[in-house]
Amino acid sequence: MARETLADQVYQVIVRYLLRAGVEPGSRLPSERKFCEMLEVSRAVVRAALDQLADDGYVEKRVGVGMVLLRRPPLPLENGFASFSVHASLEDLYQARIALEVGAIEWVVPGLTEEDLDRLDRLVDQIAVHVAAGTAFLEEDWEFHNTLIRACANPAIIQLASIIDQYFDRMRSHRPAALLNRPKLERLDVRHRMIVAALRTRDVEAARQALRLHFLPWPKEIAASSA
Repeated sequence: MARETLADQVYQVIVRYLLRAGVEPGSRLPSERKFCEMLEVSRAVVRAALDQLADDGYVEKRVGVGMVLLRRPPLPLENGFASFSVHASLEDLYQARIALEVGAIEWVVPGLTEEDLDRLDRLVDQIAVHVAAGTAFLEEDWEFHNTLIRACANPAIIQLASIIDQYFDRMRSHRPAALLNRPKLERLDVRHRMIVAALRTRDVEAARQALRLHFLPWPKEIAASSA
């Protein structure tokens, strides 16, 4: 399996950011420095990803302005999944995302670097702050799980996860606010810490079990919240 470069992975993350954030053509993108801070990668990596976006005709660098979006990148594999969201409920999407992440864990574990693990620890610390304050932590939670998926270095899995997440984001925006912070929040930072602890041992089965424990209540809680 050919491993994607870090710039390739950052390219996909920036594409997903543009789609998630609803950035309109003609709008200015965050600066290279901002992307570096968001993704915790070097400016050279961000610049390489942005240069590729420019080569692909999606963005353009303008003097005195910075990078501007010319047109939105297409949803990965969009044509093959054109009707995906029509038949999928919010619960269906969660279950698909869970199956993908748990199934990919055997490739995630060896692919995680020490920097990845340190990043996961920092994200869990941020989640814990939100849990204590009773505030939303959707971005931190997304970045936590996206860090895992990126580590598998399988472009097909990464794209499938992105597709599921994008459809999920669209559907979630029409669901009750209760879904923004799932029930029993006090356990979520603990569950995330258990995942990181298992990942640090490089024990695939322990990591798989920690993920299952983390995900187990979600479908029932989502169904109850959506009823």
